[in-house]
Amino acid sequence: MKQKIYQALENVFILENKKNIIESGIVKKIDVLKDEIRIHISLYNPTMHIKKKLKKDILKSIKYKNLDTKKICLKIEIKLRRNTDQKISGIKNILAVASGKGGVGKSTIATNIAVSLVKMGFHVGLLDADIYGPSIPLMFNIEEDKIHSSILKKKNNSYVMNPITSYGVKIISLGFFSKSGEAVVWRGPMATKALRQFIHDTDWGPLDFLIVDLPPGTGDIHLSILQDIPLKGIIIVSTPQKISLSDVHRSVAMFRIRSIQVPILGIIENMSFLLENKTKEKQYFFGKNGVKNFSKKMNIFFLGEIPMLQEIREYSDLGVPVVLENDQIRKIFEKITKNIINKLS
Repeated sequence: MKQKIYQALENVFILENKKNIIESGIVKKIDVLKDEIRIHISLYNPTMHIKKKLKKDILKSIKYKNLDTKKICLKIEIKLRRNTDQKISGIKNILAVASGKGGVGKSTIATNIAVSLVKMGFHVGLLDADIYGPSIPLMFNIEEDKIHSSILKKKNNSYVMNPITSYGVKIISLGFFSKSGEAVVWRGPMATKALRQFIHDTDWGPLDFLIVDLPPGTGDIHLSILQDIPLKGIIIVSTPQKISLSDVHRSVAMFRIRSIQVPILGIIENMSFLLENKTKEKQYFFGKNGVKNFSKKMNIFFLGEIPMLQEIREYSDLGVPVVLENDQIRKIFEKITKNIINKLS
């Protein structure tokens, strides 16, 4: 029976490498028990549509081979395989800034953490992985007329991407390759392919830190990052209200899946409070201690809180990292950045 099942599975193919699932090595074991068949499968990309298609194709192939499976329960166990041994030459630490929800200021925080690290004397890169909404070029005031042919350079008989340096940070973003206001209408596979090129076909040079600004959600791009690069840790960003924390909870759950297991270094509460101009009293517009309470519940280190200040919005719109212009915010980000470094060690 087991040999017939193996033969049936030779007719099931994975589109990524155009090999059948036996040739590709993703079938790890087949158990033929009294009342069930268990097929153990290990995949790099266990997205829902791939799992459903795989199960459908396996059942169809077994049925086509006329195997008697009427009273047999078929179980397919799918686990994510991470390339934890893969390293990017010259980069010591790769950190991702993530949030389950958009609009929480994740890119602003990634920008100012990167610049804070530079001010501490580190060599830093910033990868804008938000394929559909790249905002890092705006955060660094990198205008279209500043992006010229030097973005591509020849190295070892092939072309690689050359990061644009702004405020001491080496930056790569899809925003460098698309016009302002132009919609990026790509399916998941095309977006992940572009991201892989940004990671592996960029001449980053020696870096102490590469900060990856992730898009919202828990989709293909996140899985590609987890598959392709050895992340040292995740920095979570949220605003205090429940609707943000609900989505952040899903992101935390993804990074804590047993087959993924990327360390969460800590969580930052952004837009934590407003300061009254006259009394300097804190006004908790989105609620008080929402992220701090969530961090205790989820056993995540609380990295710090960032207030709602008009200067943050103004300098971000100007394309100037606020840590270079506001001493209060600079000290807050210095403390948060030192907390991140301490958690790494």
